[in-house]
Amino acid sequence: MSGTRRVPLGRRPAVQITPRAVELFVAMDKLRCTCPSPKPPTQSPCPGCERWYDLHAELHVELRCKPWEWPCVVRQSRKRAGSTGMSESMAATMTLLQEAARRRTASSSLEGGPYAEPVAGQDTFT
Repeated sequence: MSGTRRVPLGRRPAVQITPRAVELFVAMDKLRCTCPSPKPPTQSPCPGCERWYDLHAELHVELRCKPWEWPCVVRQSRKRAGSTGMSESMAATMTLLQEAARRRTASSSLEGGPYAEPVAGQDTFT
């Protein structure tokens, strides 16, 4: 009997959510679009959109997405509410990034964050 009996598993590789990916995602969420609506085709993107696209390119590399997996996330804004361009994998990636961002903010608030009040008995720098 020749050949193999190996049956390939239909697993999709798991997306690795790194701290840098979460930082990029949070930074992208803070940017605001100031483009006029409707935007003339000859007008270049506003500074917020330009920065968003730059950060998106960095996030795409950080998540090690394939070239055909572009965009890897969609822009969250009121102007783009109800976008039909979201795929299943994009929705899953965004959910993972949102959960990681929530955990990050929750853990930083538990630790006191960078501007925490000094605790009695701790040395403080002056």
